[in-house]
Amino acid sequence: IAVFSIYCLLSWQRRPKNFPPGPRGFPVLGIVPYFGKYPEKVLSKFADQYESRVMSFRMGRMDWIVLNDIETITQALVKQGEDFAGRPKSPLFDMLTNGCGIVFVDGEKWKAQRKFGIMTLRSLGMGRGSLDDIMNYEFEVLCHFLSSGGSQENVMVGLYKAVTNVTCSVLMGKRYDYDDPVLNNITEHIRYVIIRRPSKTVVMYSPILRFIPPFRWTYKKIVNSIEQVTGVIRNISEMHKQDFDSSTKRDFVDHFIAEMNKEGEYFTDEQLHHYTRDLLVAAINTTTAAFGWCVVSLLRHPECQEKIWQEVDKVIGNETPSCKHQENMPYMRSFIQEIHRHRSIATLNLPHRTVRSVRLCGYDIPKDTPVLTNIWRVHNNQNVWKNPHEFRPDRHLDSNGNFVSSNNVIPFACGYRRCLGEQIAKAEIFLFIVNIVKRFHL
Repeated sequence: IAVFSIYCLLSWQRRPKNFPPGPRGFPVLGIVPYFGKYPEKVLSKFADQYESRVMSFRMGRMDWIVLNDIETITQALVKQGEDFAGRPKSPLFDMLTNGCGIVFVDGEKWKAQRKFGIMTLRSLGMGRGSLDDIMNYEFEVLCHFLSSGGSQENVMVGLYKAVTNVTCSVLMGKRYDYDDPVLNNITEHIRYVIIRRPSKTVVMYSPILRFIPPFRWTYKKIVNSIEQVTGVIRNISEMHKQDFDSSTKRDFVDHFIAEMNKEGEYFTDEQLHHYTRDLLVAAINTTTAAFGWCVVSLLRHPECQEKIWQEVDKVIGNETPSCKHQENMPYMRSFIQEIHRHRSIATLNLPHRTVRSVRLCGYDIPKDTPVLTNIWRVHNNQNVWKNPHEFRPDRHLDSNGNFVSSNNVIPFACGYRRCLGEQIAKAEIFLFIVNIVKRFHL
């Protein structure tokens, strides 16, 4: 036993040759016990301690690396994008997705599905009036819901339901009344899946723990929630098949069914269900959080609300709000960019994986190494942002009051795995703020 224990300890401490520096933590768990509620901040402190743009740490059975600044992230995900375009291999992911979807697949299947997704979402309304109409109607319903009053929790429930309805409309041509049990079921289970807890992170990459309490209960809840959401999508997809008309493709599901009828290699029923669920979960997670921080920031900074209201009144007036208006609204755009910077939603984003052995910043990174990007650290880099802890939309305006887009704000990631629904999310956030400011004085 002693010899075996020593062997395990030595194996734990061993790292690949010329690998980035970093903490090892505890056997099996690695540094997860240190994470707490804000793993991005813990990793940032370790990055300062090891003084490295690329840092490593141990979690589960794997050595991970973290990219800590925009230059390194751009080098890896954009300039060497193909090398870092994979997703980490996880038995739990494999069991949950069966190799389907868009978030956790890679290789040729991922390339084909991403191309389809970009083309389909663009055709469904990115930058078109039809999408504006869907969003404006939903936000009108949301504002009526919010005007009834209630707790902070009630506000977040309303935001979840509004974002879920917009996303379901685009993906499945379906919206629900706010008291519909199906809508409540979707939002409840997606909220559980996306809530960050260290136990979820550990069980994802140390699958043996799914048999051990309390990780066993975490695993069962994750599986149940994912199956519940997938079941709703499966039922709607079957109804779409029954009344499918190739000349009138109404939504994402219809476009996918059209590809299935062409007998495309990667277009199957199972792929449709997982792909739609991946898009639904991703959209609800990020956009609802952004909505919440918009409301909080408007409450905390009434001067921002006043400037936005003046811009809305001047540019939009009594017209129906449209995404085309934001080109003439520099302060609104600076406010939104500061929301993304100051309140990083995807603080570490989804992990990448090296698909081959690569060299990065002088280090040798083996094939199949999981890779995190510390977006929170990029958004709080004191060498780029003066007093980054302060919320100041004006920092994104030039001396003439024009909006300045920043490459140091990357809420939708960058490179090959950049968010598919970025344009839809941007449109939602813009129209949400316009509708809120026009109807409420927070």
